[in-house]
Amino acid sequence: MHSNQNKFYQIVPETQTTDIISGLVKAITPLLSKTQERPTDDFEELFTVDETLKFLKCSKQALWNWRKNGILPSYRLGNRVYYKKSDIFAKLIKQE
Repeated sequence: MHSNQNKFYQIVPETQTTDIISGLVKAITPLLSKTQERPTDDFEELFTVDETLKFLKCSKQALWNWRKNGILPSYRLGNRVYYKKSDIFAKLIKQE
């Protein structure tokens, strides 16, 4: 007679953890790739006056003159002045 052998498998918590993590990675990877494909124009970076001065390596007076004469557009939020990074690059490209 054949005896039925029952096989019991022991599930080790480390194995479960590895399976769960690999499943999460498979599920999250497509979502992350979609967010990385998003154009960066959605998030416009703003520079403060000090950051703009360091970036352009110019004097505060020159930056103020460019803002006053409309050469480099600025944006006010309360009593603070900001410059868009894209505006700075656009102006630099026009100058060439």
